[in-house]
Amino acid sequence: MISALVIALFLVFMLLRVPVSVAIALATIVAMLTGGYDLMMLPQRMAASTQSIELMAIPFFILAANLMTALGITRDIFDFADALVGALRGGLAQANVVAGIIFSGISGAAVADAAALGAISMKELPKAGYERPFSAAVVIAVSTLGPMMPPSIMMVIYAITAEVSVARMFLAGLLPGLLVALMLMSLIYAMARYGWIASPPPKPFSLARLWAKTKSALPALFMPLVILRGITSGWATPTEAGVLAILYALGLGIVQRRLSPRRLFAAMRSSIESTALIMFIIAVSTALASLFISEGTAGQIGGLITSVSSNPLVFLLIANGVLMVLGAVIETLPAMLITLPILLPTAKALGIDLLHFGVVVIFNLIVSIMTPPIGIGLYILMALSNVGFGRLVLATIPFHLVLLVALAIMIAFPALSLYLPHLLMP
Repeated sequence: MISALVIALFLVFMLLRVPVSVAIALATIVAMLTGGYDLMMLPQRMAASTQSIELMAIPFFILAANLMTALGITRDIFDFADALVGALRGGLAQANVVAGIIFSGISGAAVADAAALGAISMKELPKAGYERPFSAAVVIAVSTLGPMMPPSIMMVIYAITAEVSVARMFLAGLLPGLLVALMLMSLIYAMARYGWIASPPPKPFSLARLWAKTKSALPALFMPLVILRGITSGWATPTEAGVLAILYALGLGIVQRRLSPRRLFAAMRSSIESTALIMFIIAVSTALASLFISEGTAGQIGGLITSVSSNPLVFLLIANGVLMVLGAVIETLPAMLITLPILLPTAKALGIDLLHFGVVVIFNLIVSIMTPPIGIGLYILMALSNVGFGRLVLATIPFHLVLLVALAIMIAFPALSLYLPHLLMP
């Protein structure tokens, strides 16, 4: 009864366009009052949910990414990627994917990737002759790489919630992330090759240009390696790796004389705002999930799913269906935090590896950034591209289908997620 009330209230608040985090908090408060719960439990649970030492990695990684963006490295990365793959069909669009892989190793967030790469891509791609809806669709699809690659913020939060190693979670996302990138590049190549899109002729490959652009982008290329190597070697925790990333960015800014006090202040301000929002979402979503557990909702839903079938693959298919629907109507982070306490116990009971489960859950929800009606990536690119909602959604359909195929591969082949964690951190 209380759980149904929470869901109903949440939907009402969403229809009233109340921000998701506030809608969750208000629905939880009303439900707790109705159910006779002590309201003091709410701030206690909210505070407890944000007191993990590993959560400190989030503001550090956010600040490091904002500092690197302030240094103008996004342009360096894009130019390097263009020099590397620009000779392929659909070369500049292919470069967007390569740039997305590299920038993902710095930002770890889909929204940051969409905004940073979109600002450049929506100038360069149309200028080169690509249609604006296609250009925007490429940027949205590429932004799904961010949460799959270290230092993914969603992976940090998942690892803490599921009580698995953050470092192993980072490794679990690498091969699936590269698979997604390869599939996106293959789609772009096919669309250009068979004339499904308007694209300029490939540029001639120049080794001299590649070398020049590599030298410019080298500092940015090293940063993901510093983060990943520090964590997987065992000489730095994810939190400490975040600090190292900040020091690296600051040192680079000083050496290259690109980091002015104004840029530093802007990066810090943006990082504080992003961190505050993420922590508030974690706090209210965890409080709501705790209410569901107290009401027995988690056990009831888990029992309902296992009553259909105790086959792990069937459970994964049902869970993915639920997540797709949920991800289409609310933002990815609260969707994950609300559903994990419900789905994790059943996943454990069925013997599903939680690293594999995490990769599947995160990628499923990340695809929702390009799923109407909520899809935040759609709205970011609408603002950057001046393309209407309907035209943009139509342009994303081929990419959406490819991402769903990638998700199916991740579900069917757990080894894709588990190979690197077992190899490098057994």
